[in-house]
Amino acid sequence: MSKAARVITNDPENEEIRLTISGRVEKFASIQPRRVNLRGAVDEEITRTVSIVPETEDGFKIIKVTALEGSEIAYDLKSVEVSGKSAYELTITNKKDVPGRYYERLVLLTDQSDHEPLTVIVTGHIYAAEASPI
Repeated sequence: MSKAARVITNDPENEEIRLTISGRVEKFASIQPRRVNLRGAVDEEITRTVSIVPETEDGFKIIKVTALEGSEIAYDLKSVEVSGKSAYELTITNKKDVPGRYYERLVLLTDQSDHEPLTVIVTGHIYAAEASPI
């Protein structure tokens, strides 16, 4: 991809210079799904799994997972292999035992200090066992 920009100078012979910058952005990781919705009744076990596959040549290691709040969910990260490549499965389980909604953000820190942490968004909608979902 390339992007053109104008550079304006005070040089009368070169008042405007067209500058083109191009580069290739490589995908760091495939995360499926990036958003998790934990929806169900209070008495149900509600669990979802997220697949995280490094896409860089050298791969990476996830060294820490933290939650924004952490009180409504439990999470567990384990190493797996996907198509011969090291990958991760992040299992997220609802802990909320009363009806209501919540929002959570999980931050996954990798051993690649030059890359932003990965994030997974979690929303929850827990309803009473006798109530029907909206």
